[in-house]
Amino acid sequence: MTRHSPASCRGFSLVELMVTLAIGLVLTLAISMMVARQESMRRGVTSGNDLTNNAAYASYMLDRELRSAGAGFSQATAENYGCALNVASNGAQLLPAPAAFPAPFAAIPQNYVLAPLIVHAGAGANGSDVIAVATGNSALSESALPVSPKSTAAGLLKLANTLGIRGGDLVLVSQQGVGCMVQQVSNAFVGGAVQTLTFGGNYAANVINGRALVDFSNGNAFVSVLGNVTGNPPRFMLLGIGDNATLFSYDLFQLSAATPQPMVEGVVDMRVLYGLDAPGGAQQVASWVAPTDPSFTAAALTAGTNVAQDSLQRILAVRVGLILRSDLADKTDVTPASLTMFSDLGASLTHTYTVPTGTTNQRYRVVEFTVPLRNIRYSR
Repeated sequence: MTRHSPASCRGFSLVELMVTLAIGLVLTLAISMMVARQESMRRGVTSGNDLTNNAAYASYMLDRELRSAGAGFSQATAENYGCALNVASNGAQLLPAPAAFPAPFAAIPQNYVLAPLIVHAGAGANGSDVIAVATGNSALSESALPVSPKSTAAGLLKLANTLGIRGGDLVLVSQQGVGCMVQQVSNAFVGGAVQTLTFGGNYAANVINGRALVDFSNGNAFVSVLGNVTGNPPRFMLLGIGDNATLFSYDLFQLSAATPQPMVEGVVDMRVLYGLDAPGGAQQVASWVAPTDPSFTAAALTAGTNVAQDSLQRILAVRVGLILRSDLADKTDVTPASLTMFSDLGASLTHTYTVPTGTTNQRYRVVEFTVPLRNIRYSR
């Protein structure tokens, strides 16, 4: 005998199974596409936010370092601009550097020449520019003070008065044709009517690189207050791009650190232009020039000649271009093969950055900003 199952107990037919499978596949595909699109959007938003934050922070940090270039020593341009700077700490010579500066600044000349701001074209990673910026940070005294003739001796010199100078100050002793030397005021010193300025502390040295303090004694020497070792130190910095697409700073006086310090990640290129006043102009930017121009190379601006000093005093601003890159990678290309900086200034000043092979699936951003230099035009 054959037993038949009731109709209500039968399973799905083959057609019903195929329809269900097709619907499930369509739903799976739709959900997968939505998840992929959501992930792509998330990566795009995250990359954009990272680039925005890094760009804003990099712009702020560079603006802060560059804006006050020349403060503290631009009041005596004839003696200070282009002078060979001699600095020692704890008896060890810092400048001129006895060895090459640490990476990424090894291409910068070891004989550091004083100027508010110098761009070393192509001296950074992948041909990027390096900025050397010198900024005093004196809270009390900004005037260049003449040294009394024949008054320099080991550990001291004489001024008409020492108002605004206090213990721990770093001062620049300079004389045209002799050079520049950084000294530290004795920690217990209190300025005022007293005329003898005494030196002591880590940055005090009677002889640095063969240059003696007594060499600044013929009546044409000046003292400029740069800042203090605590509270308001001067900032003599190198700024450039190093490994891992990171913007680094290096303290030439080693007040804050003895090694280059990372500032901002994700910066792959930095280029700088000088904004120039017209000769005998009205102290406003009339033109822009690249630091590769023969009259505005680092070597030309630090030659110590009258022409070099005139050129330095024509620089009223710098225009900084940065290219930043996000770490997150998309599945498809999201960046063109090349990016352009300074495109509004004409072909001679435009810089084209070639995106490295294999990174066009990462997001890039071009940032440009102008920093006015407030102290360069001051002179005694």
